[in-house]
Amino acid sequence: MNRRVSARLSRASLLLLSMGYAVGALASDANLLPSSSEPRFRAVGQLDLLDGRTCTGSLVAGSASPDGHRPALLLTSGHCVLGPELIPNQVMIDEVVPSGYRFTPAYFQDAQPVHRPIGVERILYATTKGMDIAVLRLDVSYADLSALGVAPLIPTAPAIVGALPVDLVQVPVTGVPEDDRFLRLATCQASEPVRLFEGERFFLRESATDCAGVSGGSSGSPVLRHGTSDIVGVLGTKVDPRFDGCGFDRPCELTGRQPVSRVGASYQSIAAPLLSALRADGGWDASALDAGNGVKLDRTVGEYTRSQIDEEGDLVPARWGVLVNDDTRWVRYKHGDAATVDCASPEGYSAPMYAREQPLDRLPVGPSEGVYAMCVIGQLGIDNDWQAPEHASVMLRVIDDTAPTAVPVPAVRDETDAAWIVEIRSPYVAPPIVKVGRLDSTECADDAKYRTLSSSFISLPKAKGPLRVCAKGSDEAGNLSPMGSIDLVVSKAH
Repeated sequence: MNRRVSARLSRASLLLLSMGYAVGALASDANLLPSSSEPRFRAVGQLDLLDGRTCTGSLVAGSASPDGHRPALLLTSGHCVLGPELIPNQVMIDEVVPSGYRFTPAYFQDAQPVHRPIGVERILYATTKGMDIAVLRLDVSYADLSALGVAPLIPTAPAIVGALPVDLVQVPVTGVPEDDRFLRLATCQASEPVRLFEGERFFLRESATDCAGVSGGSSGSPVLRHGTSDIVGVLGTKVDPRFDGCGFDRPCELTGRQPVSRVGASYQSIAAPLLSALRADGGWDASALDAGNGVKLDRTVGEYTRSQIDEEGDLVPARWGVLVNDDTRWVRYKHGDAATVDCASPEGYSAPMYAREQPLDRLPVGPSEGVYAMCVIGQLGIDNDWQAPEHASVMLRVIDDTAPTAVPVPAVRDETDAAWIVEIRSPYVAPPIVKVGRLDSTECADDAKYRTLSSSFISLPKAKGPLRVCAKGSDEAGNLSPMGSIDLVVSKAH
């Protein structure tokens, strides 16, 4: 597989994010907006969540002139509400908002004395199933915001053929000095929508952008058709250049047999599905959206695997390992290449199968390398309707037999009279495996005595030197990378 696959954010990469490491383009590459900017930008601001997390949000309605008495609606990313964990098929409808959610519109750097945080009253809709979008209800009306000079933006459904000029209005915070964490504008291009996966999440219509300045805090930003108040999509994820392959912050496009991670790209979920829910009078009607009541699925095996060969030299097919994890009585399924399988079409689904027998667990997948999708629809009982195919529950399975090529690099991060502090700089989400031994007797090519590190740093006493440190990385399927090494010899200065 040309691009390696890694499923979940490891403890090491969570640590990097918590330490505030900058990702993507520098925020300074997107210009700070002054309060004298075009009025349309006043609809965008910072959404404060729990535990100090922030996203960007924007005031929205189904028209430019909603009923002023209606509660105002806020658009942001689904994962801002649901959390960063890469869980499949997440949908939340009409839930109470945790205490502490606040939205501050017109979040200009030069207007801080008049910033007005607004309470968030309810989560009307949030999903990372097929798209990464959420709509929240504020505790003020459209008229209240109009009095502050804030008018709603309007989701639209433009056809993107080739490239579409867009404006990204965002509040990036990661890697940005605290005094500069305010509204910024990047003028850029959006590409034709493609299928995308990020760990367990499977998105059907994501448009890559080359917008500058995207980092933590940018999620939920409206992507506007250039020069207008028309929302094309909602920014949701980006490709983190620190890591290799696909996984958390490394979404991969599904345009062929092999997934592709486009370095430098950030992705928006197309806003078109919201057009049926946002009414012209400012109301909300989610009846046409996925209600989140489809069959609940779980796993008995990981998302990623390698091909297995038995003692006779024959290929042993990988299994799907998918479990029905609710009271659904009957299920139907189909599966295929994640780039092309059409879950929404009723064609190709199996005959009904008794869910309690867990018929999806032992089904074979593959056999070729690639990303596969299983579409499942369920029926609770004979008196219930079948789950609509367009809202099918989807699980992914990845077969990856190709060894990664990027090399972990051991390097001396610090040194004292007594010890070397060695950092293992690895481009993989999974923790590296490391071997340390005497310089004259340690062969990195020998696979014995490698162990997994719980930290990217190791302290090695100089009294035991000279030493050799060997390091390898691995993708989520367990394919090992080439080896990197460093020899540690006590210098005369120490």
